[in-house]
Amino acid sequence: MNILYVASDQVVPGATGGSVHVLEVARGLARLGHRLDVVVRRKGGGPPLDDDASVRWHRVTWWPPHRFFRFRARAAVAAIAAATRPDVVMERYYNFGGEGIATARARGIPSLLEVNSPVVDHAGSLKAAVDAAMIVRPMRRYREAMVRDATAVVAPIPEIIPAFARARTEQVTWGANVDAFTPGRRDPAVRKALGVPPNAVAVLFSGSFRPWHGVHLLEDAARRLRARADLYFVLAGGDVASQGEGYRGRRLGTVPYDTMPAIVAACDIGIAPYDPDRLPQLRLGFFWSPLKIFEYMASGLPTITVDRHPLRELVRAGLEGMLVKEADPATLVDAIERLAGDEPLRRRMGASARQRVVERYSWDKHCGQLDLLLQRLVSERRR
Repeated sequence: MNILYVASDQVVPGATGGSVHVLEVARGLARLGHRLDVVVRRKGGGPPLDDDASVRWHRVTWWPPHRFFRFRARAAVAAIAAATRPDVVMERYYNFGGEGIATARARGIPSLLEVNSPVVDHAGSLKAAVDAAMIVRPMRRYREAMVRDATAVVAPIPEIIPAFARARTEQVTWGANVDAFTPGRRDPAVRKALGVPPNAVAVLFSGSFRPWHGVHLLEDAARRLRARADLYFVLAGGDVASQGEGYRGRRLGTVPYDTMPAIVAACDIGIAPYDPDRLPQLRLGFFWSPLKIFEYMASGLPTITVDRHPLRELVRAGLEGMLVKEADPATLVDAIERLAGDEPLRRRMGASARQRVVERYSWDKHCGQLDLLLQRLVSERRR
């Protein structure tokens, strides 16, 4: 079938989780035999992706060119739909989006809303307070209308969806490209380029360095371990490349997605030291799908993360990695030392991690869920 996939605020290719998600979903659905027209943002990013017979990329813009005005891309999306005649529209949710869902409604075709961040307000939300000050709560009404108009919804947890739509919401997780992220990508030359000393254990963090990602906790732990010459910390992400401040290691700065598989495979331990208290929205539940964890595991790395649902279900303590207390560098130090000192344990956990992601958390598994749902929506519409 023909799918119009609207992710107007995302830049593809890019280095963020959102851009990776859009790219992998488009490619995964194409592998299942569908034809996709994908709408992404024109501004910024790397070189354009080449179109092929299955995926065509449409880069749009709007004015003013801020994400808050993303809904103003509706005319461009409607024109693309008129030219491509999709069977179904899929939209990546954003508070000020809705152009894909509105286009589907206008054309009388089914739609699927991908929700990766809360539609509902968390306790103490500034956005909710501003909305309430406008009496009629226009922002809440707008995003709830978007959910009502969608034929179906997918989300990582139901708590971020308004109660009225949870019955037609399917729970999904993100995944990893298990063909790209694999232990077979390990290359001594990459380790050397990263600055990892011979025979050292390389400890990896990857991400966008947002406060709740816990980079501050990892660097605190790394400083406590600076006397150990057998440990080297690699931090992939952030805006600036630099040597580690007070610890053995380095920050790589922004890293293109296509270079990440080799970097991950070159390391020995993956770290996801989240500090959820630094993101108030996480009071609703841990809704972020941990792309870094899936990629660590697919690459055969034992993973250290915090003991919180659903992370403890992804990384089972003692099987795929170790769980630590939130916002506690001391327990992070203990876990790093335990894994660094036991190579057979690292190998055993890494093999279990790889198997678990391949079986449960690949992008192919994710796209298989989407495929079944999209097929059902289109079939029901044609009856």
